[in-house]
Amino acid sequence: IKKDSVKGDFAELGVYKGDSARLIHLMDPDRTFHLFDTFEGFTGKDLQPETGKAATYSTKSFADTSVNKVLKNIGGNPDKFKIHAGYFPQSAEGLEETIYALVNMDADLYNPTKAGLEYFYPRLSPGGVIFIHDYNDKWEGLIKAVDEFVASIPEKLILVPDLDSTVMIVKNK
Repeated sequence: IKKDSVKGDFAELGVYKGDSARLIHLMDPDRTFHLFDTFEGFTGKDLQPETGKAATYSTKSFADTSVNKVLKNIGGNPDKFKIHAGYFPQSAEGLEETIYALVNMDADLYNPTKAGLEYFYPRLSPGGVIFIHDYNDKWEGLIKAVDEFVASIPEKLILVPDLDSTVMIVKNK
């Protein structure tokens, strides 16, 4: 992304404690980085339709975080971070013209994964990348959201050989 001068900001949907965000920020610390999370865990309406491992979650899952904890964990240049706390995609209001070079999605559930793909993909620069974490049979809703979305775009999923079953979409140039 940096070598090819792909234009746009970085973003993460599903920040939790900021471990992935810290690594992404180190890739290009001069880039604006948008952090989207409720910082309060999952909502009941998103949990209700889930099956598989996600059905074991509650509204308390991933609620043991805060904006301050995340920013402290990430470190780096705090002026480059834009915090968007709240339910997504409403938390992205006002960013309709923002373009993205790299997006990391770790939302676990069908609704936020679907909303994330629908929001970020049209705003992704050519050559930009969307990473989607946990694409495996434990996360049935997430797989359904990704598969439905990918069926509507020209790109194919690329499997990342990591421990977290990550897939990525690289937008055609």
